[in-house]
Amino acid sequence: MPDLKYLPISCSDPSVLCPLMEEEEQVWMDELGWDYSPVRQILASFIRQNLLPGYVAVQKNIAVGYIYFLMNPSKGIIGAIYVKATVDSREITEKLLALAISSLKDSPKIRRVEAQIMPFNDIDLIEIFTRNSFHYFPRHYLSLDFNARIQRPSGVSKHRIVPWNSSNLISVSEILLKSYFNQTDAVICADYRTTSGCEGYLRSVMENPGCGVFLPEVSFMGLDESDRPCGFIIGCRLSSGVGMIPQIAVHPAYQGKKLGNALMNRTLMEFRNMGFQRVTLTVTSENRRAYEWYGRLGFKLRKDFGAFVWER
Repeated sequence: MPDLKYLPISCSDPSVLCPLMEEEEQVWMDELGWDYSPVRQILASFIRQNLLPGYVAVQKNIAVGYIYFLMNPSKGIIGAIYVKATVDSREITEKLLALAISSLKDSPKIRRVEAQIMPFNDIDLIEIFTRNSFHYFPRHYLSLDFNARIQRPSGVSKHRIVPWNSSNLISVSEILLKSYFNQTDAVICADYRTTSGCEGYLRSVMENPGCGVFLPEVSFMGLDESDRPCGFIIGCRLSSGVGMIPQIAVHPAYQGKKLGNALMNRTLMEFRNMGFQRVTLTVTSENRRAYEWYGRLGFKLRKDFGAFVWER
């Protein structure tokens, strides 16, 4: 592709990348009803401070694609990739991914790389990632429309449902750890393998807009007979009419006792009372129990995407 250059984000002019990120923001809204502006603003701030690792594809001083990634002491996370819909979009996507993957693999401290990327513009990421030795796990973005007929979760739980209380974060982190033990989601996301990882993940959901803006008003906990947390659900706002449930978990000892139904009932009711028209969530294809439960409640497939994992 003539005049096409690939530059580190730190070496590119932020004003060149800004229009592409604004286009990406509009695509998130058009396809998913997701207001991506809080994430874009954080990324733009990091770019201005030269704190965001990644690459941008530039043609005639116009950004046509970009990718960014994050690194902690031993893990890399590919945060997003967005490429304009052009005849060369696949070529640009492959090159950007190759640059990011090489940067992460070339760092000897990085033992693992994770990526969960929502694909846009009909770009298939599966073959590109698997060719680079990543394992692929299909995931689904589901949506429940309150204007359509929905199935109310059945059964009554004997457990008390109470508002979310962040002082119980350690307890609910342990619930999350045990609920994902030996599950595919713990293969996809290493945070689910330790209590500290679960706590860090939940803090991120509450403090960062990656899964929407945290709404304590639609987030709840289930308490057992001794008033100890045994399950929880978290809700967030994606946009004025669309909410998201980024996490629901029930301790294994309390699964099958209608606690999940009670938590979901309460959260969906509060979303509806607050004027939301739609609620979304994501689920891993191999988690058939959860996937089928969401289907019975009325959640419909809106978009497929993938989780990808590489380990040294």
